[in-house]
Amino acid sequence: MSTSNPFATLLDPRDVTAKLAVIQPALNWDDPIKITVVEAALKDTSYECISYDRSGVTPVPRRRDATPPPPADKTMTISIDGQDQYIPHQLESALRMFRRKERQRVIWADVLVGRTAEERSAQADVQRYVLGNAERTLCWLGPDDGESTTKAFETIHEMARRFQDACWQVGIRTDMRPSQATSQQMTGIRDILFNCPYNDLDSFNFRHWDNIYNIFGSNYWRSVQSIADIVLAKAPVLVCGRGNIPWNAYIAATRAMPYFQLKFFQVPLLPHVLKGFLISNEIEIAVRKKRLGEAIELFPMIQTARTCEAKDPRENVFAMLQVATPSARTKYHKAGAQPLPKIDYSKTLQQLFTEVARYSILERQDLMLWYNERPPCTKRLKGLPSWAPDFSAPPPQCKSNAFFNPNQGMRLWWEVIPDSWKKPITISVEDNAVHLQVHPLDRIVHVSPIFNVGNCRRLCFTEFEKLPAELSDGETLEQRTERFWRTVLLNGSDEMGATMRDMLPPPPSLGVHFDSLIAEESMFKALDCTMANLKTPENAQRIQNSPELTTLVARCGKAKPFEDLLSSNARGRRFFRTAGGRFGMTAIEDVVAADKDLLDKEPKAEGDSNGEGTSGDAAGLGRLMSDPLGNMMMQQFQQYLSQRSPEAVPMLERALRGDLPGQSGDQPRTDSGTREGDIIVAAIGGFFPYVLRPKAEETGEGSSSTPGEDSSTYEFVGDCYLYGAMDGEDFDAAGNQGERQLAIDVSKIVDVTIV
Repeated sequence: MSTSNPFATLLDPRDVTAKLAVIQPALNWDDPIKITVVEAALKDTSYECISYDRSGVTPVPRRRDATPPPPADKTMTISIDGQDQYIPHQLESALRMFRRKERQRVIWADVLVGRTAEERSAQADVQRYVLGNAERTLCWLGPDDGESTTKAFETIHEMARRFQDACWQVGIRTDMRPSQATSQQMTGIRDILFNCPYNDLDSFNFRHWDNIYNIFGSNYWRSVQSIADIVLAKAPVLVCGRGNIPWNAYIAATRAMPYFQLKFFQVPLLPHVLKGFLISNEIEIAVRKKRLGEAIELFPMIQTARTCEAKDPRENVFAMLQVATPSARTKYHKAGAQPLPKIDYSKTLQQLFTEVARYSILERQDLMLWYNERPPCTKRLKGLPSWAPDFSAPPPQCKSNAFFNPNQGMRLWWEVIPDSWKKPITISVEDNAVHLQVHPLDRIVHVSPIFNVGNCRRLCFTEFEKLPAELSDGETLEQRTERFWRTVLLNGSDEMGATMRDMLPPPPSLGVHFDSLIAEESMFKALDCTMANLKTPENAQRIQNSPELTTLVARCGKAKPFEDLLSSNARGRRFFRTAGGRFGMTAIEDVVAADKDLLDKEPKAEGDSNGEGTSGDAAGLGRLMSDPLGNMMMQQFQQYLSQRSPEAVPMLERALRGDLPGQSGDQPRTDSGTREGDIIVAAIGGFFPYVLRPKAEETGEGSSSTPGEDSSTYEFVGDCYLYGAMDGEDFDAAGNQGERQLAIDVSKIVDVTIV
């Protein structure tokens, strides 16, 4: 076996002993469960691992006639070495199902061999060998509903078979990354899977499909420990009652399911089902890397773990340390490999997260840990350095996250710098300060309020109105207008490029729809009205009497394509302008506005509800509009209000649009998001432009003034989208023809410290 395989030590026999549990046989289903714990050499013992739901989240019944599930923290009593002990009810049901009638069964399950923090810390060193050496890993989704669950598994097996056949027909092989598939291949799969009757797979039997949804959306996928259990397993098998399916077939079925959902039902997947799909397919990425002998880095695995719902946020790290291997990036720098953090349950969250962030930066010698990360102003956990992510909080899931590819972009400029000029990124032990090199790009001079679904039209219009009258050298008004609307869209569209990983920029023709939005908002402003009271006799007369308004009418009515993209791409972010006349968008500084699923999960900041100073409660109305259910309820309320109190409808619309006093963003801000005076830099080891705030220039009120010339200590504020910079255009050689060339003025590279 190749020594380059980081998992080679897991696959070779090792002289490792561990505690295993022996399930004693019983003739009757209801007989008490009896366990004997033994110490055994793993290489000489045949055993199975049991993986079960440890999320601590109580499942929600999906049917009215369903039996209410037991609370997540319910425990059951079993006998372990003759002593009664409590174990989670999820594990008890698994032991009862897997118990044999006449023969013992040797298994491993975490809580059976380690219950206290000390025991769990002690067994951590051998746990990866235990998981990797098991004959099978039984992933327990929960009890079944009898024959109905068995039939559901038959359909899932059939979906997997059809998807695997379709992939083979279009040329997608087993170890090919899904992101490498072309749009033609994905269309081919769709056509093949759609080539079936509408009543195929028992699609008219809604109870049958409810059982399928329950399997795909099992609470098991909320358990962060399940990730390591599956990645390290030799042969993972998903089990629900008496039904089961191998891991590779299950993944194929999850990729087929969205096609059949569209074919048969034409409605989106339920949120819990979609969550199960996303997590299981993230796990499959790591399974594939292990199968191919590739490195499984700690940081991406933690990102996957954060989408689960661990009772103890430290498990987002500890569970992933079981599967992590050294980074492949160590081949490309001279700083050397770093030791993985130790699993130690005595560490605080702040200590652990800072240690992991330090490891990621030093191991990779880059800033990948800031990719699609929550900026410091949205962290739930206090007491972290500004550069260290809060691994206890999930990053917001939104479409705009997929616009930027860290494998391209701004890494190009620093990869061409001679090694003699580059210094390794270091982190001081005494003050947890990051020392790196950056190239200043610009300074922010204006920042907008945060975009949300409710205010995006009005805010886009007001920011466009605020643009300075003077133009940049050599730029026409039309060119600046296009630069503006592309910026607020982050230059992203709904169109896919050559592969699923590539997103195409919006076509120039979208400018017509932007112009229509500006015309409509200009009309609302001139008439001091909203859509609710636009069509009144008085307004009609004013429009007829005004040549300017009459001209606007011809431009109106075509805004929707632009508005849809704007509300999707910009929400949660701020627009900014720089001293050099450039435009950009901040990181997501309101995670609720960007991701509706975080609405009830984010703690309210002290004295504020969404980081907009005193206007938070009013601005919250627009944030609700990102939730389809909340949007529908708001529309129904507007209809009700129009019947009972028509004069109040315009007031409600103004509130949703952010037009009321207190919503304009002119009030003092209390958040720590992007501000005037912050600087934008390109960093050696970075993948995007970053916003930094001079530490020495902070005022007592929490804002920053103009940075001084000798500022060298900064706080990290977040990454950003800077128009005309995302592919390293700032470093293009002047006048180059044909093949792209970069010209780096190394004299402008400076050393900075981030705390």
